[in-house]
Amino acid sequence: MMVFLILFLFVLAWVLIRANINRGKNFVRSFYYLLCLKNGKSAEEANHLARGILTSISNSEDDRRLTKMASDFSQENYHGKQRPIIHKAATKGFII
Repeated sequence: MMVFLILFLFVLAWVLIRANINRGKNFVRSFYYLLCLKNGKSAEEANHLARGILTSISNSEDDRRLTKMASDFSQENYHGKQRPIIHKAATKGFII
């Protein structure tokens, strides 16, 4: 019985960590999507560019810089909350 409890807790922790990582990626991609729109890109172009962020083939230095920019923007405008940015991007055509 104890083995099942430990296994359950391990799986639960893994699921929560994965969900948190995915939400963080969606947050940074949403921020970049909005930035692309602000710079005159179409929604289709912005979605394409945002999908390339935080992938195994993306530039890690650019990813770190963009993550910092997104975090700073969130702190300054939304008290550190990520969901408003994700929601705003989704209402403007961002495809998660």
